Amino acid sequence: MERKYIYLATLLIILALGLVILPKKNDLKEMPPKVLLSAIAEKSRYLSVDQVTHRIIENDPTLMLIDLRPANQFKIFALQGSINLPVDSLLAGSTVEQFNQPVKDKVLIANSDLVSEKAWLLCSRNAVPRVYIMKGGMNEWFTTFITEKPVSGTPSSTDLDLLSFRKAAKQYFTGAGETSSTPATPVTKESVQVVRKAPKATSGGGC
Repeated sequence: MERKYIYLATLLIILALGLVILPKKNDLKEMPPKVLLSAIAEKSRYLSVDQVTHRIIENDPTLMLIDLRPANQFKIFALQGSINLPVDSLLAGSTVEQFNQPVKDKVLIANSDLVSEKAWLLCSRNAVPRVYIMKGGMNEWFTTFITEKPVSGTPSSTDLDLLSFRKAAKQYFTGAGETSSTPATPVTKESVQVVRKAPKATSGGGC
């Protein structure tokens, strides 16, 4: 497990150094390299799938979901209210204005963390405010809510409340009853599939 985190930290530092020397693509203010490297060491950029889901259900007006997955996966299923922006067009001229909204928490979502980390570095280098990563991406979201990831050990009252929330969230997003006997659709790192698409997801700009 430690090797995994060491590898990820090393990869992030390499990506960060690469982004530092790349030319800027827009007029956003650039973050100093030392500040960027310091931010990489922090864990505050992560939001759990439970935190993000709770804010979606509560219609949090400060939440902006940026789905980094390919358009074909986004069309199959996307979290409510999310916009689809591939990484290569993330900070294009037509999308910079969206990212410059200081009152919005920009939450980056991919299938797993690697693509989100790359996008986070790009945004952070350009000093985009309030950028976060949904930890584990859509794979973790599906494992938690669609297949109902169990709580290990003897559940406390807090754990039981969390399980209840996750069951309610599953029904909210899929319309599935708690007693449904239909097996959950498996999730892989390469693709994500479900039966129906969540409402209000829109395609973003970019070029």
